[in-house]
Amino acid sequence: MPANDPIEHKLALDTQLVDVYLTGLQAEIEAKLRRVAKFREEMRKIDAVGGKTDRMARRRAARALIRQAQTMLETNLVVRGMLEDLLEAAKAVLRDVE
Repeated sequence: MPANDPIEHKLALDTQLVDVYLTGLQAEIEAKLRRVAKFREEMRKIDAVGGKTDRMARRRAARALIRQAQTMLETNLVVRGMLEDLLEAAKAVLRDVE
């Protein structure tokens, strides 16, 4: 097919869009992994060996866990939206090749 074929041009644009969505999704997932590591760090503060942390420090750590969980839930909505966009872009690619 010629390089100036409109269908080939649309396919190229749609596959680039899929790549953009995948890059964004990967960045978001990597951010989630960093948040999980922070979550574990806060858990260690609560579960300090030998009771070396005081009750107030444990409360602060527990509150930090709650905030982090809330943020992760909000971020999950963002990831869901990104996956929906990715799905639509993949469907567009399929339409282009059919």
